Amino acid sequence: MKRLFKILCTVMLVLAVSLPVFAEGAQEKKADEKVNLHFFQFKPYLDDLYKELAAEFEKEYPNVTVEVETIGGGTQWQTILKSKFAANEGPDIFPVEGPSQYELWSEYIADLSGEAMMKNVVPFAKEDLNINGKQMGLPVNLEGYGYIYNKDIFAEAGVDELPKNLSELESAAKKVKAAGYTPFATGYSTWWVIGLHLMNVAFAQQDDPHGFIEDLDNGSAEMASNSRFQDLQDTIDLTIEYGERNPLTTDHNMQVQLFANGKAAMIQQGVWKEVPIYEANPEANIGVLPIPLNNSSRMDRIPVGVPFYYVVNKTSSEAEQKAAKDFLDFHVNSEIGQRYLTEEFGFIPALKGVSSEGLGGVGQDILKYSDQDKLIPWVFGSFPDGFANEATNLIQAYVAGRNSWGDVLSGLDAAWQKLK
Repeated sequence: MKRLFKILCTVMLVLAVSLPVFAEGAQEKKADEKVNLHFFQFKPYLDDLYKELAAEFEKEYPNVTVEVETIGGGTQWQTILKSKFAANEGPDIFPVEGPSQYELWSEYIADLSGEAMMKNVVPFAKEDLNINGKQMGLPVNLEGYGYIYNKDIFAEAGVDELPKNLSELESAAKKVKAAGYTPFATGYSTWWVIGLHLMNVAFAQQDDPHGFIEDLDNGSAEMASNSRFQDLQDTIDLTIEYGERNPLTTDHNMQVQLFANGKAAMIQQGVWKEVPIYEANPEANIGVLPIPLNNSSRMDRIPVGVPFYYVVNKTSSEAEQKAAKDFLDFHVNSEIGQRYLTEEFGFIPALKGVSSEGLGGVGQDILKYSDQDKLIPWVFGSFPDGFANEATNLIQAYVAGRNSWGDVLSGLDAAWQKLK
């Protein structure tokens, strides 16, 4: 019995010493657990840059492997994202373009309130995805758009004063054409050029854009009788008259080619096109103009807003969610991540205290409009799901001569009521 007692005591002593070691080893194993992080984004020109940023992140988080998947350009990335979730293959991080898309994905979106990634975000940039007091998405940048123009062509053509309204824009187009250049490369074969950005101008130039959308929803307003939507026809007609021969065969990539090669003087695009323009022509001398609908003084404004928010998939594993939050924090708060935002991506950061020295001509002009308080909002994040595609189809049919502008306006109202 004494011998058995000694054996039991010895075993208990060994266990007492060993269990903490085993527990510590288990914790280390958990901490070193390999995580495959699926990051989904929709800007093709950022694909290689995001892969570089992911490689920098992996140096600091060696247990995480980041898979960057890019679906964008002319592709309907939202449709592909829907198919991924339907197949239970939803990414760990994905973009949401405002409140309407949040409703589509709300069952998958984690609350990011109080996370480290949010600490330096400028307050107004959080607003669209602050849902019932909870911050559901991370804005990484602000974007602005209008007519990107070639300053050298304008100077050669004798456009001394930058156009601030529709008549002045037409005058500039006439001078550019007389100088032997195509004034506009329209990009009208790309759905978002029309259905998001061009449509947004008519909404954003309302006295109360969000109030107008609420009135559309409850049936007390319509686009067919609204002057801004009627004026939009004049803007489109101007770009067709002074644009390339076949506007419906020119997409956003061809816009950049024609512009960067000096064949076209203006394209309806935004700061996101700076990188491909400068890649094609490092000496490009560019800026941005408003998209005017008429001759009122309020036309001298640039649409600026948060283009999208990154969200974390709350149905991902705990380890994947943590890695996703670490990656987003690295993206916006690390020195490397902030350098990529400005110097590599060409972004206007939605962050306090980040230098804008890496911005090109378009970004610098957008900051000037911002300093002068000459901004209109981005409201297309509040469009009903599918409305932008309906608007694109209607306007493309008008550009092709298959319907009237009255048909476009009545079709827009019908589409809104169907989809709201």
